[in-house]
Amino acid sequence: MIKIFIVTHKENPVLSNDVLVPIQVGTNPSITDTILRDNTQDNIGNKNSNYCELTAAYWIWKNEKEADYVGICHYRRYLNFYNDWYNLKPSAQKKIKNEDFKKTKLFNTSSEKLEKKIASILSEYDVILCRPYKFKKGSLTDNYCEEHRKEDWDLTKQIILEKYPEYKDSITQFLDEGTLFHMGNMMVSSKEKFDSYYAWLFSILFELESRITIPEDAYQARIFGFISERLINLYMYHHKFKIKGIPSYRIIDL
Repeated sequence: MIKIFIVTHKENPVLSNDVLVPIQVGTNPSITDTILRDNTQDNIGNKNSNYCELTAAYWIWKNEKEADYVGICHYRRYLNFYNDWYNLKPSAQKKIKNEDFKKTKLFNTSSEKLEKKIASILSEYDVILCRPYKFKKGSLTDNYCEEHRKEDWDLTKQIILEKYPEYKDSITQFLDEGTLFHMGNMMVSSKEKFDSYYAWLFSILFELESRITIPEDAYQARIFGFISERLINLYMYHHKFKIKGIPSYRIIDL
């Protein structure tokens, strides 16, 4: 069984089925009576303003017991598993209006066929991520420090080295000198790999949270979501996972 959880905080996703399962993050009133919530069972739903989609990832890690393969997308961002063969230079993230998204093969494919398509990809690859953006100047470290507090990033790398010293060379290679950026924390993998990744990630982020003061600015307060967007690259490349990078849709009028 494959379940890709569509993270939402304000409205029911435009596309959902037996494979693409909506999950509402945070502690606001439920969007619908039946929507899955990330503030149930073992959860960190009350940290959503700081951890973003990671509160859903935590819930999946701790509470999802049925699926063999799991993943995360967003209510406005979907992985496009059907990359048209004639599109020689597809954008990593295609901006699309809602009405046009409803005409795509992804939207109009049955959940049975979609599950077979994803299974066929995962029969050859360890993990599906967004196709990476390649920086023309600078690295992942430079990119983070230009947009956010440098001291938080430096402390994150220090904590990784304290807990996982075997990552030293990979931090240099994939963060400080790395130019490939799989954005959005969107991934699909076996539940076993998903669980191992998030056990590693949250061991770092919870330690970081204990040592810093979270920014007061609402945008910068999403600190753990921003940091994790970079660390997923470190983890996947450090472990030499076979990565399938695929394009994504970003619905611009929701």
